[in-house]
Amino acid sequence: MTPTPLLLALCGAGEGGAWPWPSRIEAGRAIAGAALYELALARRLELTDDRVVPCGVGTTDDVVQDEVLRCVRAAGRPLPPWEWVETLGSGALRRVEEECAGAAVLGTLGTCVSEARARVRRAAERADVSDASALAAAVLLVAARQGHLVWPTALPADRARHAAQALALLERGVPHAGRALGSASAAVRHSIETSAAALAFPG
Repeated sequence: MTPTPLLLALCGAGEGGAWPWPSRIEAGRAIAGAALYELALARRLELTDDRVVPCGVGTTDDVVQDEVLRCVRAAGRPLPPWEWVETLGSGALRRVEEECAGAAVLGTLGTCVSEARARVRRAAERADVSDASALAAAVLLVAARQGHLVWPTALPADRARHAAQALALLERGVPHAGRALGSASAAVRHSIETSAAALAFPG
């Protein structure tokens, strides 16, 4: 099963495996949010709306998750999820883009992107929690204002509705996963809204 950060990255990967410049900040924060979600799901992090705390020791088999764990452990004090999303977003994006670039070299990137988008859209539109990674990717893409990648013709309100339904489905079917995704997606949304406000009202 494709990890959520890579699945999310594939939904927006362009030629060569990289995300286009206009949406790189949003993409990175969504991918960092996906890593927080998966670490909380594996009970390697305690993730709530206002703090992230490491649990246990050791590493994972995923480079993005390992970098998140390393940074959270090194912080020495709990920080809110949105701060981690903002801090770790660019590095998380670069790491998954390296994997996307591998598919580009093999000539399979276009197929991988199409399949990733279809998988995320299908999971979000069906009442089925069997593909939690795809549900999470749908919710996080919308939180990062990138829902058009999966629903290109839908209105923003309809994309938000799809994401809300996916989150509610996961909360009912797999409560621990639903809570983790709720906190991760709220962090992504808050981080992007905070940055947008800072740009709108500098100083």
